[in-house]
Amino acid sequence: MTVLCQWCGAPNPDGRELCLKCNSRLLVVSGTNGEFSEETLEEEEASLESEKLAFDEHLLERLSGGEEAAKRLHSALARLEERVADLERGLALLDSGLQALVDLLNRRKVIRETEVMAAWERAAKTEMAREELLDRLREKREAIVSRARAGGRGAAAACGRALQSAELALLAGQPMRASEVLAETLRRFPRNPELAELLGELAFERGDLMAAENSFRQVLRWNPDDVEARIYLGTILADTRREAEAIENLERAVTLTPDNFLPHFSLGALHAAAGRREPARRFLRAAIEREEIPQAYFLLGMVELDGGRPGTAAAALERAVALDGEFEDAIYYLGLAYLERRWHKKALECFRRVQEMDPQRLQYQEAVRLVEGGSEGTGQLPPEAEVLVREASQASEAGEIERALAQLQRASRLTEHPTILASLALLAASADRPRQALAAAHRLLRLGGRGTPMLAAWTAVLETMRAARRYRVVERWGGRLFAEGPGPLERGLAAYELALAELERSGQTERALEFAHASLELIPRELRAYPLAALGRIHMAREEYSDAVDYLEQAVAISSSPAILTQLGLALLEMGEGERAREVLQRARHGAARDLKTDVLTHLARVGWLAGHGRRKG
Repeated sequence: MTVLCQWCGAPNPDGRELCLKCNSRLLVVSGTNGEFSEETLEEEEASLESEKLAFDEHLLERLSGGEEAAKRLHSALARLEERVADLERGLALLDSGLQALVDLLNRRKVIRETEVMAAWERAAKTEMAREELLDRLREKREAIVSRARAGGRGAAAACGRALQSAELALLAGQPMRASEVLAETLRRFPRNPELAELLGELAFERGDLMAAENSFRQVLRWNPDDVEARIYLGTILADTRREAEAIENLERAVTLTPDNFLPHFSLGALHAAAGRREPARRFLRAAIEREEIPQAYFLLGMVELDGGRPGTAAAALERAVALDGEFEDAIYYLGLAYLERRWHKKALECFRRVQEMDPQRLQYQEAVRLVEGGSEGTGQLPPEAEVLVREASQASEAGEIERALAQLQRASRLTEHPTILASLALLAASADRPRQALAAAHRLLRLGGRGTPMLAAWTAVLETMRAARRYRVVERWGGRLFAEGPGPLERGLAAYELALAELERSGQTERALEFAHASLELIPRELRAYPLAALGRIHMAREEYSDAVDYLEQAVAISSSPAILTQLGLALLEMGEGERAREVLQRARHGAARDLKTDVLTHLARVGWLAGHGRRKG
């Protein structure tokens, strides 16, 4: 027997209570020969009305429930919106308060805004690294404690307490204490690769590459397929110039985790530095497929430019600049790529951006050599200080500015020797450490005397102030040195700084020209490239490009530094002499190639590591 649904008309098999189609209760109408009595019809109508009322009540109940849920969701969203608004107000108040404090300190000449921002950035990076290490410790805790159980009864509890102590040390900002606790734990419970890897990460973060290398080698002795240890070790070996072993470890990491960005990028950087373009290109493209970071695009652009493929280089460098609009090297090389393609207008825009980002300053390497060359008669250095100065010089040549500064700072604590203080002041000024530069310069000026170290002190003071846009200070002290300086070298240096300060502050080119010409007359020949380059820059600001080219060509004849060559190339581009500009800028590029490739080898791999830190499992 088939029963038809009274609501939708769908046929249903006999015995069902609910309709297959609309899920309404089925009503079976009974009778004899199709004839219904009046009583039966009344009963059926009453039953039908009862079912309809029940269905309506059920529908209303469901609608009411949905309405209540919507109200609760709306209320939760409103509370969340209020909390977000409160958070935004709190952040805005905090930001305005900090800005007011920085402005007040700046006005009172206690500390400059640039120093606060730099310190804030360093603190933020340190905090992020600390948080990552804490996360890593918490992730590895269970595995470390599990391995310690093999050490006997109570070993797991002792290991857990040690890990808790290390965690508390990290929370207190004491990574060295955390490392000591974990190292002692590893001695008590050996053969624990997770613990050794954590020790290696702590050493890597604080820059102790030797300790980090030992830890990761220990991990690989216990577990040769540990990918993270391979990547860390390969990065360290690349940073310390052991290329063959670095390649071996990174290639093994690529085999173990082909989707990981870091081993591909580090291999690409290594091959690029060695001039092996094809493998460099292959690994860098593979890295970019896995993760887009500006350094990878920049390095790929350099490789393509070296290989004579300016179009492909321009595409890679454009992407690097799009990802990081302040990437100075990428903008410079993009200009070269455009120049190779004869796109002079685009090249000109790039070089103008570089010119704005890199104000002309005395190169600290040359200034340090000047100090070392004029240090006769300043007294013999103590043996300990001499060793530190030698290490600082080697670090400076290798581009390890932080290490060079640290060694010079240690040497300056041993003795207030003019050469040490002068080198420290110049190096700190070039590394954007204004407080350190000024402190060293003031110590040196208090010693009194004359000669090259005192000149270095004045250089550090004036250039630091000019870089910080403290033009009134430059004008006051530079004007005093220009008027009362003990010799033509000091007065010429002051005139040079005053010329650039005048140009950068207000664009008053007439007064800037006067100072630049005065500097040219006073300064010795070996340093005349600087006032000549300043004259070229001033004439470029006046749109007198022919005169700018004349002065810059004279400057290049004395010192063909990349900075002066770049200015000459820019002036030639402004004159419409694209071919000559291309030749000059190629010279600038080759002049900077060693430094850039050293930077790639020693720093880019680490930049790539930090960019991918915490995403290694890929």
